[in-house]
Amino acid sequence: MSRRPPSQREATQQALDQLMEDFRHLDSSQRTLRGMVESFEAYLPQRAAASGLVPRFRVLDAEAEKLILEYLDVLDQHPFDESLDLNRLGAAHRAYADIGPRLAKQAAAMDQVVNDYDAELTRIGTQVQRGRTMKEDAAGLAGRVAAAATRLRDSGLEVPELNGLLARTRAAAVAANDWAPAAGFPALEQAVAELQSLAVETEKLAEDYPQRVAHARTRRSSLSTKAQAIESRMERIPDTMAVLRREFSLGNWRDVDDVGERVKQALSLARGKLHDFDRLVDAGAEWALPLRLIDEARAALDEAGALVDAPAERLNALRAVKADPEELLRKVRFRLRDAQLLVTHQPRPGGDAVGRDLDALARRLDALRATFEGVHPDYWAGLQEADRIQAAVQQQVERFRGL
Repeated sequence: MSRRPPSQREATQQALDQLMEDFRHLDSSQRTLRGMVESFEAYLPQRAAASGLVPRFRVLDAEAEKLILEYLDVLDQHPFDESLDLNRLGAAHRAYADIGPRLAKQAAAMDQVVNDYDAELTRIGTQVQRGRTMKEDAAGLAGRVAAAATRLRDSGLEVPELNGLLARTRAAAVAANDWAPAAGFPALEQAVAELQSLAVETEKLAEDYPQRVAHARTRRSSLSTKAQAIESRMERIPDTMAVLRREFSLGNWRDVDDVGERVKQALSLARGKLHDFDRLVDAGAEWALPLRLIDEARAALDEAGALVDAPAERLNALRAVKADPEELLRKVRFRLRDAQLLVTHQPRPGGDAVGRDLDALARRLDALRATFEGVHPDYWAGLQEADRIQAAVQQQVERFRGL
């Protein structure tokens, strides 16, 4: 049974439907290719300038714009209406059938460009996704900073450092959000790295600061105990210095001669900080300054603690080398020979230069023996030179292993 041929109205409607479909295809292809080309020029400007993709798109894009204007003109001149007579329906049908295939052909040409430059466009997509992902990462990191700041504020504590962290976060977040490909990825990477650092720092502050406040009085008590212990050990300094002056020449102890006074100054500074801490806490001050005073007091006591035993440690070290200088030389020589054996038994490019530098250190070690001879040897200078030689040997070993 044969089908009835479509009426003029039905045929015209079908032609119009196909025309609309052809236009949608062209519009979609043009938008897709245009977006890719714009991204190509933005993200990879040097490659875009050397590629045939951009000029080919420009030609097709201009042709597409002309066809679209012609398409719109056809719709204006031949609007479809059920009430049109056969002559006008026929004219509309012919106009639709003329422009539609040309739209479809232009869309196919643009689709072919996408196929021909698939590798380039894939690279563009990768770059676009990279920028999008980094911006999303930046937003997430800024959110972590905001969440940590909220936790701190909810604790009821005033934290002056927080304001600076938030200001830096806002600046980095704006830089990441406003980033454009023309600025280059290093600028975006820098903003993301800054936000990563700020997120870690703010989260650590949110975790540590309340604990520091909670333990502040306990720390203050332990620092007071530490000050008393240092003061007790300080009483031995004059006697130890007297022995140093009696047994060894000036060069051996000149740098620790004023240790007692330096320990007193550090202790006085620490006690002053602790006194100010007590005064502020009793007055109900915000915790930022008291916590800083605790940290400064601890730093001063650390300095005093490192100094208070220096005369006794110096005396023990000098007596040991005076009793047996050769023992010190043997220890250094053992490490030196071990390094020389390493270079000898594992030859590699550049190893000869390391070997020569080790030989030079061996000559320095041989010359060191003279330091411990004479009426009033400078044992301390000899000990320092021995330390320098050992450090230089270790540097040469690391250099050799890195070849």
